[in-house]
Amino acid sequence: MPRTKSLSVIRAQIRALEKRAQTIEAKADQRITELAKLISRHSLSLADWKQAVALGKGGKRGPSPRKGKPVPVKYTDDKGNTWTGRGRPPLWLVEAEKGGRKRESFLVKTAR
Repeated sequence: MPRTKSLSVIRAQIRALEKRAQTIEAKADQRITELAKLISRHSLSLADWKQAVALGKGGKRGPSPRKGKPVPVKYTDDKGNTWTGRGRPPLWLVEAEKGGRKRESFLVKTAR
């Protein structure tokens, strides 16, 4: 049978957690006040603030517009096998190259 905690022990834990939460909130309020003083001291604008936050996050500006989009096929054979040209070459292409064919012969002809 699992051991259960008594009501007094649970209430003591709640009080301890509430005290920790108050300490964390006080530190956050203190940091916000310090930040506000720093912003006013240096006459920074909202744009300056946003730029600083973006730099603090590694300068990331969001996901790439190409993320999640399919990569076009670069190589194909007459049996319908395809390869984008990324990663390890597929077995069908490796076998064809071992048989003496050149990789360039499998390039997809694109209309330009």
